[in-house]
Amino acid sequence: MKMTKFLMAMIAAAVMGFSTQAVASGGGAHLEHANVDTTDQEQIRRGLTVFTDVCMGCHSAKYLTYRGLMAYPEIGLTREEVDELRGEKSLMSGMISDLSIEDAVVSYGKAPPDLSLIVPGRRGGADYVYSLLTAYEHDPEGKVPDGNWNKVFPGNRIAMPDPLSWLDHDAADEAELRQQAEDVAAFLTLVGDPHQNTRRAIGCWVMGFLILLTLVLWRLKVEVWKDVKKH
Repeated sequence: MKMTKFLMAMIAAAVMGFSTQAVASGGGAHLEHANVDTTDQEQIRRGLTVFTDVCMGCHSAKYLTYRGLMAYPEIGLTREEVDELRGEKSLMSGMISDLSIEDAVVSYGKAPPDLSLIVPGRRGGADYVYSLLTAYEHDPEGKVPDGNWNKVFPGNRIAMPDPLSWLDHDAADEAELRQQAEDVAAFLTLVGDPHQNTRRAIGCWVMGFLILLTLVLWRLKVEVWKDVKKH
């Protein structure tokens, strides 16, 4: 009976954990699933473009250096492409926004957070980023200005004005905007853990080795005990 209760408790905890992943951090709103693939270089590069063209107007990714844009094969920019992107900035510097904290506070009331670790740091990860970018709506109560009401953000009032111009978008533009949101979510997922693909590949080799080693040891045991049983 105790074992049954223990198993039921474990199943309940797993279900609660899964449910928690499916809702927004603090807001309780449902998160939409983002189709991100950190091995898809095209998607990562499109996400980089959205990040540099839109997000970097305010946000930084200080833990990703311009050199990393060449070093990580999932991005794989050439030196010429990186030089064009960084301008006069050092190759070893992080991707820092030109907007100063003081000016950001004057414009938005607070300093925009660095986005290097936004995906691993937020419950929901890439789904949170994707859902946040596509969750701008008109305030049902009319108290929050357009562009600052977001159904996913905790409290619904967000300092970041609708970056992708999702609010009042045309139906014809929705697919493109969702693609942009997914792409930047994929890019930030890689930035948050740039060695994840290498780690997964090593993990597959290790699991394969362990399975092979288990089979060899099992056959060895069978042979040894076969001789023992004869005596």
